[in-house]
Amino acid sequence: MSNHPMFSEDMLEIVDSFVVETQEILENLDQDLIQLEAQPEDPDLINRIFRAVHTIKGTSGFLSFDQMSTLAHRFEDVLNKMRKGQLTFQPWMMDTLLEAYDQMKVLLQQVIDRQIQEIPLDEILNKLKAIAEGQNPGETAPPPAAEPEPTASETPTKKRKKSRKKKSATKPASETAATPQNGNSSGDANAVSKSYLSRHHQLGKVIDSTIRVDVERLDNLMNLVGELVLGRNRLAQIVNNLKAETNYQELVDTTAQIDFITSELQSAVMKTRMVQIGRIFNKFPRLVRDLSREFKKEIDLVLEGEETELDKSVIEEISDPLVHLIRNSVDHGIESPEEREKLGKPRKGMIRLAAGHEGNHIIIEVEDDGRGIDPEKIKQKAVEKGIISAEDAKELSEAEVYNLIFMPGFSTARQVTSVSGRGVGMDVVKTNITKLNGMITVKSQVGVGTKFILKLPLTLAIIQGLLVQVAGEVFAVPLSSVIEVVRTSRDEVHSIHGEEVIRLREKVLPLVYIRDIYNVPGNHQLDRFYTVVVGIANRVFGLVVDDLLGQKEIVIKPLGAYLKNTPGIAGSTILGDGRVIMILDIGEMLKLIQAHQNNAARAMI
Repeated sequence: MSNHPMFSEDMLEIVDSFVVETQEILENLDQDLIQLEAQPEDPDLINRIFRAVHTIKGTSGFLSFDQMSTLAHRFEDVLNKMRKGQLTFQPWMMDTLLEAYDQMKVLLQQVIDRQIQEIPLDEILNKLKAIAEGQNPGETAPPPAAEPEPTASETPTKKRKKSRKKKSATKPASETAATPQNGNSSGDANAVSKSYLSRHHQLGKVIDSTIRVDVERLDNLMNLVGELVLGRNRLAQIVNNLKAETNYQELVDTTAQIDFITSELQSAVMKTRMVQIGRIFNKFPRLVRDLSREFKKEIDLVLEGEETELDKSVIEEISDPLVHLIRNSVDHGIESPEEREKLGKPRKGMIRLAAGHEGNHIIIEVEDDGRGIDPEKIKQKAVEKGIISAEDAKELSEAEVYNLIFMPGFSTARQVTSVSGRGVGMDVVKTNITKLNGMITVKSQVGVGTKFILKLPLTLAIIQGLLVQVAGEVFAVPLSSVIEVVRTSRDEVHSIHGEEVIRLREKVLPLVYIRDIYNVPGNHQLDRFYTVVVGIANRVFGLVVDDLLGQKEIVIKPLGAYLKNTPGIAGSTILGDGRVIMILDIGEMLKLIQAHQNNAARAMI
């Protein structure tokens, strides 16, 4: 039913604040619960988890979300006994605690969807009650009084201490004083209301350096900054065209000042859109825990660089690729404990998920110390599936062999599981990285491990572009996709299977002519030209252009309804002299190239 009293117009703002706050609490609670397995005797951790659940109980009760409040109340009973020393955490409890956590997320989603419906909670409530009474819900009799403490090998995840301390420091110390001293004291409505208002006052003191802003407002602000950048570029162009005028120097000085202010404003607005990648990373300890239990493996997940920031539009697109890469490492990469022992490795495997900045890019690495990728097995499987011929397989370099795993339908799994073996996953990684104008490379060593390296642009709104000219037409190539530019002569071009290529430092680089893709008229038979080497996802090729016009900061403008579906074009931008030019979509261009190659291959049959 969507006619919940809290969904009236005058209460929606409070409900929305509740949703945002509870989502943040649940994000942290997920990793805290996983960490509890590693540090069951950490009183600060137990208190932090208790306060999180207590907060959800109080606010959901205040807003009359009864099922969520009831579940949080029963959850709180368990945690309250733990923090008082009346109940000792045991590893078998975690499945029930995580199940309760999952149900809280389901109930929160109902609030988000404005559709509150009763869901069956009796089973999980009874399990939590049993745990609070010292009983194992999976057994008919209470468990032994003292079970061995979990060893390091029983814990599938760990975090860098520095990051954890920083996160825990954001909790107000005075919040503990407002916490009821027993788990079953719900209090009357006034008490809950006062607690709710008091807690918000406390939080306000702690996080007064942050503010939540509607994304639409940020997008509008970003558009205005984009227009300002275009105006700045136009003014700079006019100054360059002027000669020795009376007030020329004053105009130059004013232009420089506007240029500085525009750059500073642009940087400030970009920072408001930046989000810490930890919001994505913090979901993976739970995923690794569940998968390692399913496959009976022992795995440490090490997270690094969670504070690294990137644009919200980018961070929303990288979650799925990272999920597939982590699953791939758990399923294909890390060996079973028994197999690792036979190989002389520690029983417990390691998966490392790290992020960092490199110029205007973010680098994300997914690394494991598992069995590595065997190039010969990859080639054999690719030949079996008809992806490549046996003759072509012999000529592939190691990097080209690794790229085969991103082909649609490719899988080396011996059997289909809930995680892999269906030929999907790595193709999704490539597709999503391509959409972001990013690159992915693979490094691996048999018996040592595998590393996937993702290189992504920090933002997709205002980008650095390389302006190129083809028969008088100007195009912009996103600089995030440009690897290098080489001067090329016609006699360096060779033909392989009807496709033109050049040799670049012992590698064969296929050439792509912009003039052919976009039917640019004019004379193109130049003896010397430039090859812009671009990379997208796992592919590298060369764009043939007549001339280079330099690097420019460009604002991506949509093409409008009539031209928005033009293949290979990401959008347009306006130059300083008022000309409108097209911005190339390197990912879409790759699709056009592959389609052209497939048509050519069919024509030869």
